[in-house]
Amino acid sequence: MSWLSPYRWLLYGALIAALWGWHWNDKRIAVNDAIAVIQAEQTAAALAASEKARAVEAELQTKVRKVSHDYQTEKKRRAADAVVTAGRLSELQAALDSASAADTATSGGVDDPRNAIIHQCTGALVGMDEYAKGVADKASGLQSYAREVCVAK
Repeated sequence: MSWLSPYRWLLYGALIAALWGWHWNDKRIAVNDAIAVIQAEQTAAALAASEKARAVEAELQTKVRKVSHDYQTEKKRRAADAVVTAGRLSELQAALDSASAADTATSGGVDDPRNAIIHQCTGALVGMDEYAKGVADKASGLQSYAREVCVAK
């Protein structure tokens, strides 16, 4: 009757439960190890991507600084050219006005058609200069806007 002893069946049950627990504990440890390996790989990949993005960002920032510097240099050069051109234009206007006055004085006050043509040309030149300054201001504003949009991306 030793087979029918409840203590023996309890011992067998405890042994089976212990083996079953040991088996599932080993599976749990293996799964946790696999998860840790996957997480480590993902972390390494994310770190590599982050470093690559930082390198690209640094390169783009360098390009932005260079373009900005070139833009400021060109802007200063064009401003200096505009000042020189405005000076020349005013000198031309003064020379034309003095020539017109001299022509009027020598002709005895008679209207010379050349004076009207010269006056119209100088007025057109002044208008063109003002228009060119307006276009330059618009171009400067558009370049600034484009720079802000490109940097924002």
